[in-house]
Amino acid sequence: MENNQCPNCLNNKLEPFFEVKSVPVHSVLLMDTKKEAVEYTKRDIKLVFCPVCGFITNFVFDPSVHEYSAKYEETQGFSGTFNSFHKGLAEKLIAKHGLRNKTIIEIGCGKGDFLNLMCQLGDNEGFGFDPAYIDERDSGGSDGKAKFIKDFYSEKYSHYKGDFVCCKMTLEHIPDTYRFVKMVRDSLQDNLETKVFFQIPDMEKILGELGFWDIYYEHCSYFSIPSLAYLFEKAGFEILDVGKDYDDQYLMIETKPALNVNIGKYDVPIGVEEIKSLVEYFKSN
Repeated sequence: MENNQCPNCLNNKLEPFFEVKSVPVHSVLLMDTKKEAVEYTKRDIKLVFCPVCGFITNFVFDPSVHEYSAKYEETQGFSGTFNSFHKGLAEKLIAKHGLRNKTIIEIGCGKGDFLNLMCQLGDNEGFGFDPAYIDERDSGGSDGKAKFIKDFYSEKYSHYKGDFVCCKMTLEHIPDTYRFVKMVRDSLQDNLETKVFFQIPDMEKILGELGFWDIYYEHCSYFSIPSLAYLFEKAGFEILDVGKDYDDQYLMIETKPALNVNIGKYDVPIGVEEIKSLVEYFKSN
């Protein structure tokens, strides 16, 4: 990261508040031996806070050390509680946005569980992007209507067009958040009716509970409602809804592309000053 610039709002006012040394760079990568696990690559975490937008990032994050591959085990699909939440979320989004016989794009689809649900429950077709996708793990719940590309989503896939674009538990792994979300916006061009849904961990809960255990090296980007709203408005999206779910662990934002968006148009329920107070609380404890 250069020039103390916030990757979320591009201002230059980042303030350090938490640091820990020599952290394993992966927490859900399956290792073949104890020796491999103990000796796995480690790096430092230095969290900084942006007083302009409320964003928090690891200032010394190095994306080159990551290994997002078939060895990466991120699924929560073996939990009945999570599966119930996942199905309920899919049903809610399908009903709210009229997603029947539509095209769904999922960025960072993991093993394809959610995309298969969206296709199965709404009779939709889907395209999922994730280098960690494994063909043999596909539940087949979409009856072949979901197709998967084992790669990171980027500009080269902008020709894939959808009525609904979702990205769940992925943005927190991306250091240049504005650049990424702006890339998604640019790929939609003038398709102003496409709905865009993102889900990420809620940093407000982590700060308030002093949840140091919920800070991972993989998670280089940490959001609260104000920083998430700021990002999407700056990138050219109109916010339709933003809130929390799953015992307030997850932030969720529903948007659509817009031609002219003023930052701050959406009235968020909590401001940057409240997040700054939580940062000070976390720092002092």
